[in-house]
Amino acid sequence: MMWFRRGAMMAGLVAALCVGAVTAQAEHGEADFPGIGTVTIRTIKAVGALPAVVLADSSGRVLLNATVGGTQSEYFRIAQSSDGTLNPTVHYALLPGPDPTSRAVLAVAAATGGSDCAYEAIVFGSERGKLSLWTRKTLDTMAEGGIYVGDLGSRRGYGLAVWNFIWGNEPHVAPHRYRVSLYHLNRRRMIFYPTMTLTTRGHYSDDAAALRELRLTFPNMTKAIPDLSC
Repeated sequence: MMWFRRGAMMAGLVAALCVGAVTAQAEHGEADFPGIGTVTIRTIKAVGALPAVVLADSSGRVLLNATVGGTQSEYFRIAQSSDGTLNPTVHYALLPGPDPTSRAVLAVAAATGGSDCAYEAIVFGSERGKLSLWTRKTLDTMAEGGIYVGDLGSRRGYGLAVWNFIWGNEPHVAPHRYRVSLYHLNRRRMIFYPTMTLTTRGHYSDDAAALRELRLTFPNMTKAIPDLSC
């Protein structure tokens, strides 16, 4: 597991952090979804299973149950250490939807190891009073990368961006080139579809500098979620 690295990128974040219109949650809570009402969001972390997120209405009826992670072999099945710590963990952020009648949720599982952290994520949300999964497959990135959901700018509309470093011949801790994948939300199907992939020419030590080269100004939402990073 040489691709894992422990660090302190998120040290000092509290249990809930507001970044603009984004409300990040570490565990679970309640949220209002247009056309649905108050919904309870719970993160599920059962040993031996994949992390999951469950949404239920005020009567306890389950509206959505989705697993988070699992594409990177067995790393995302939850294990418990001798001190009781669970790995991976799962957290989420409440986000604005494409218009005032909708709302989105970014759920991210983080698996830590010897030299890095791997993130896997899904996006779901409400539209016309119905909850559904907006991502067709799990989103993969690492602690050096990031995820953004919202207006992509440059008239691209509401969408999704996922980025990560490209590991070439350089050492793990050296500057890297970055690749950014952009997705557009199809409002009829409420699914994110890929639109383009951008790659930096330069090598960078952090993702913010890489995004600046590509003239992308959106923030890294993984950094607004408490207790997520390694």
